[in-house]
Amino acid sequence: MLNRLVTTIVQFPQYIVRHPQFIFSLLLIIIIPVAFLVTGQQFLQVASENQERLEKDKIGIMHDVFVQLVLQNTNNPERLQREIETIVSQNPDLRKFRVVEATPEGLKILAAFNEEIVGSYEQETDLYNFSSVETDDSLIFEYFNGEVRYWQAFRSLKAPDGSMFFVFTETSFELTDQLFSNRIQEAYYWLIGILLIVMFLAYRHLRLIDYSFLYREAQDSISTRDLFTNMVTHELRAPLTAIRGYASMIHENNEVEFTVREQALKIEQSSDRLLLIVNDLIEVARLQSGRLKVEKTETDICKVIREAVGALEGTARDKAINLTTDLQSSECTIVTDGKRLAQILTNLVNNAIKYTEAGAISVVLKVHTKDVEIRVQDTGMGISAEDQKKLFAPFFRVESKDVSKITGSGLGMWITKQLVTLLEGEIEVESIKNVGTHVVLKLPKQ
Repeated sequence: MLNRLVTTIVQFPQYIVRHPQFIFSLLLIIIIPVAFLVTGQQFLQVASENQERLEKDKIGIMHDVFVQLVLQNTNNPERLQREIETIVSQNPDLRKFRVVEATPEGLKILAAFNEEIVGSYEQETDLYNFSSVETDDSLIFEYFNGEVRYWQAFRSLKAPDGSMFFVFTETSFELTDQLFSNRIQEAYYWLIGILLIVMFLAYRHLRLIDYSFLYREAQDSISTRDLFTNMVTHELRAPLTAIRGYASMIHENNEVEFTVREQALKIEQSSDRLLLIVNDLIEVARLQSGRLKVEKTETDICKVIREAVGALEGTARDKAINLTTDLQSSECTIVTDGKRLAQILTNLVNNAIKYTEAGAISVVLKVHTKDVEIRVQDTGMGISAEDQKKLFAPFFRVESKDVSKITGSGLGMWITKQLVTLLEGEIEVESIKNVGTHVVLKLPKQ
């Protein structure tokens, strides 16, 4: 575990060099949450300042109302007491309320929320005296009792007869602060949620970086593989052609001993099979690299079919197979690539010959309104439904004792499928085991 951690730390700078977008993802994880946090703190600070200002304004307004009540009820303490009780009942945050009169004996409480202290004298008089310096504004002090915040506010006023009065209130902000705290907590929850989303997006981004990097590596590997395959197959084709030629010369030379000629024939046959595989690999490399192009022109498909079938008549005759064509139309011209079509038909007919031990093979042409249908049908061994699903996969070959001696690379049908796609056509298989196979090729007329 420790060795793995050390290896990861050592390879981390190399990882950053190979994945420069990793830094961007890392910045996303750090900058966005920090930006949210800083912005949130600024909003909270502004909100707190606004809240404090509004609370002070509210207290100032209340004191203005209380001053008017005191001036109107200086000679009626009972009514003043009732008014105080009414106001306090409508303001649950208001915990203390007193009206105090300055007398020679001290500061006497004329009215209070707590009626038991009415008529007594205030012991702490400093804050009252401070408030008398400014009679137009309330003097507000903040203090804490445990975790609860309180504001004590004092306002002095002078009656027309010269008497000095004071209004004292104590306001609790427990509910307000609790509500504010809940909102802050919710904001942090949202921040954590956003942080998790950003981390998930950054993780996905990092995975995409890895996928992109792996994709580029895979593309480079594929390009290298295609280049290597192309080079090797081209290099193999020349000596194989030479081996086949020399073997053919020995086989056809009547002056050579029969045994040597038979061995030369086997060399020639093996070279033919190997050359077919090399040609298939070259074709695959050209298809995968996108270098195989099609040139569509007006093409006489009847002529293409006859030539492809004619080239394979000898192979079919050697196996006592009746190879025929059925061109049921006089309209044989379509727009396609005749060379690629000939290659497709050669592959299909040759495949039918290989997998048909005896019987007949027919190439049937049907012309429809928008497309043409070429059907290569044989009476061979047929293909099971399960194998039909894999028929056009690369390197797939039907596995059974009946085909164990049939050679091939397993690329012929895959190449055929790719060529049909390039010609914008469709190919499908209809087959019944031990009955025969129909390969249906459909090409657009235009």
